Amino acid sequence: MMFEKVKAVQITSEEIMKLVGRAQKLTRGSYDLYDQNYKSLASILKKLLKITKQEREWYLYFDTIDELMYLNHRDNNYAEIVKYAEVFYKDSAQYMDKEIPNYPNVPMAYLNVWIYDKIFDAYYQYCQIDDAKMDLFMKKFEEAALKYGKTYVYYWGELSLSMLYRDVDRAEEAARNFLIYEKQIESCYVCGHMPYLLHFLLVGQDQKAEELMLDYIHKNIPKKSLWCYQYCQRAEPDSMYLSVMEVCVQCGKKESFLYFYKKYWKELPLETKLDSDADAFQRLLSAFDGCFDQLENDLEQAVEDIDEENKDTTVNNMDTFLEWWCYFILLDRSGVHTVEALFPGMEADGTRQVPTQAVIHYMQEKADTYGGKFAQVRRQFDYGFVKDSYQKCFLQSDGI
Repeated sequence: MMFEKVKAVQITSEEIMKLVGRAQKLTRGSYDLYDQNYKSLASILKKLLKITKQEREWYLYFDTIDELMYLNHRDNNYAEIVKYAEVFYKDSAQYMDKEIPNYPNVPMAYLNVWIYDKIFDAYYQYCQIDDAKMDLFMKKFEEAALKYGKTYVYYWGELSLSMLYRDVDRAEEAARNFLIYEKQIESCYVCGHMPYLLHFLLVGQDQKAEELMLDYIHKNIPKKSLWCYQYCQRAEPDSMYLSVMEVCVQCGKKESFLYFYKKYWKELPLETKLDSDADAFQRLLSAFDGCFDQLENDLEQAVEDIDEENKDTTVNNMDTFLEWWCYFILLDRSGVHTVEALFPGMEADGTRQVPTQAVIHYMQEKADTYGGKFAQVRRQFDYGFVKDSYQKCFLQSDGI
């Protein structure tokens, strides 16, 4: 629920409390409510941002920035996060430290780290953020984490960045530092440990990754943290398998990918694998298995991903279009040589029939554009390696 700590803050404005109450009501019960009520919540939060600054309600003001970023993260609207990052930098420098003592009953200092974490989620995959800006941001992130607490969050980011660059040494150092601070985790235990779990795949410790994955699925975590299973969507077996397999592909671990795919994913019920809300990667897994039972729904999702690409990060778009590229190659190999869909920017005849080969070329061009842009601004990122890994895992695999 939004604004969980707001009761501890003395708010005198009736208008502010009314808006807070509406936001709480719209998010009470399930994280899915954030998605279902996105437009209403975005409107409420933007009003709150303006009014709380006018009323100098600083805890609630910075909490609203945090909630806005979280809401847009769930919607993959990273451009909004980047926009509000600039607002945060300016106002936190001016008001944060001098106002923290005025709010002794709420964790206002920690808001700095939570907000930096959400900015990181957008920055580290954006081609607009080059090496120089990313390096500067990570220094500021580290300073905030060491100053305000919840330091594990910074090393969580370091682990994620090392995975993106496939930097084994950086990942191992980040993991060691993460373990020093992991007892600070008071939020979801599973989400807080996911980058730590996934880094084992990068460094070649698949057995350790598998052990942790099964521990998290079977709730073998500290008893005080078991509450997180009431809410955590990442802890569901299918979600956990997807995270592990996707990292295997992106890190070029073909044998690891096939191991988890055969042992865990293929054993799931068909209705789970054919989830109508599945993303491109999950749909690609069905295609990899030779299943195109939801082709019409898949085509609708592909068009939606294109319509939404301007909101998402460079790397997310790159991965999504690499996945669709592989999907349509597999579809063509299955004997389906035309599809009925209206892809933005593609010509179609009066019946909306498009050659599958044309869609393959279309998706490849999009992936190459995003991957090329990102590789230009991040010296450690190798787009060619990632594209080749998708090919090897999905298009050159035998004995499935």
